[in-house]
Amino acid sequence: MKCHTNDTATADTNHERILKPPSPSHNRPTSVMYKWDVWKEQVHTKWRTHWFSQHPASVAEYSWNYLFTGGKEIRPKLFCELWHYLEPDTPVNTELAFAIECIHVASTILDDTPWMDNASLRRGRPTLHTVFSPKKALLVTSELLDMVRTMWAANCPPHVPTIVWHHLLRSALQRLLMGQYYDMEKKGTLLDLASLKTGVLFELVAETVAVCIKLDTEYWKRWGNHLGILFQWMDDWQDQEEDNAQGNRNSFNEDAQTTLEQYSAIWSHIEAGIGTQWFQTQFGHFMRTYFTQSLLSLLPVPQETNDTLSSKTSISSPVVSLLLPSAAEPMFRYRLPSFLPPNLTAKEILHRLLYLSPQLFQIPSLRTNLWDIEESRWESVDELQTLYETYFNSTKNTDL
Repeated sequence: MKCHTNDTATADTNHERILKPPSPSHNRPTSVMYKWDVWKEQVHTKWRTHWFSQHPASVAEYSWNYLFTGGKEIRPKLFCELWHYLEPDTPVNTELAFAIECIHVASTILDDTPWMDNASLRRGRPTLHTVFSPKKALLVTSELLDMVRTMWAANCPPHVPTIVWHHLLRSALQRLLMGQYYDMEKKGTLLDLASLKTGVLFELVAETVAVCIKLDTEYWKRWGNHLGILFQWMDDWQDQEEDNAQGNRNSFNEDAQTTLEQYSAIWSHIEAGIGTQWFQTQFGHFMRTYFTQSLLSLLPVPQETNDTLSSKTSISSPVVSLLLPSAAEPMFRYRLPSFLPPNLTAKEILHRLLYLSPQLFQIPSLRTNLWDIEESRWESVDELQTLYETYFNSTKNTDL
């Protein structure tokens, strides 16, 4: 990567440019067809049929299109491209790619609810809680995560112990919830926030691929998380004015110079870790363009690295040894009440999801179809009462 050094004479100019990024259209994925675009039809058809069997037709149609059309789908695209690049002779497990996308879209539902961002639109469409209701939006989130665990359990690689495979997903979900908490409470450093808020699912992509095709999982886990950090920071770069107006955290608004320095170091690590041949593929070329084009003249010159494809690449940079935050930090010590209060806060919703996460694969799927019951009667459903008593009350007086 060729970059230009920011010297003193251009520092002020560069700061002005940071505040005025180019149009996001320069950096958005194009209409190029990637492997996921071709392969997703089969997995979509299977799970669309399942989705429509579980919902009234009007709910199914709107929610499916809302969730799975119009997005960048960068995570399943990366999953398929990375797997095929590293192990082209082994068929890509597209259902796992879809499972990770389901986690992402579930997280966007939570982001948009009145307890969090209270957004009225996403991808140009009215958000689920405005079309249906906030509780029904949470129900859709629950149904998506139920699909995820079903797909995950059904696709455990033969060489991986079930307990290890389940832990991989649970850990990702727990840390993703922490990222949401960090964002709301303005906790942690900007690097921590990006690592948890966005890096976790990119990490899950790379680590899952590595687990499935028997590569160095610790290396690819870190490589994926670092890529996710840059993806979050590129969003920050494009959303500076909007985030400033809305009071949202933004790495460029808070500390542009440090962000640029860390961005350059991380990108250098990502490039060297996967090698030059990756960037000769369509998706690799897109990655390089997306992550560097608009920032090229602002990034400091990175340290020289060995640009070879290796799962053991070692680069001298503080971000390489970044300790990914743990899901057991004291801020999540919390005691649950005996039943769901009528008005939950965002923090309380996250706490409940965290309490459920260790038991993700033990909790049975809900047999009662709540879409057939008036929302005001949901809490009186016997099955929900039993599930709550079994999986919440047993731990209500225990710190996480």
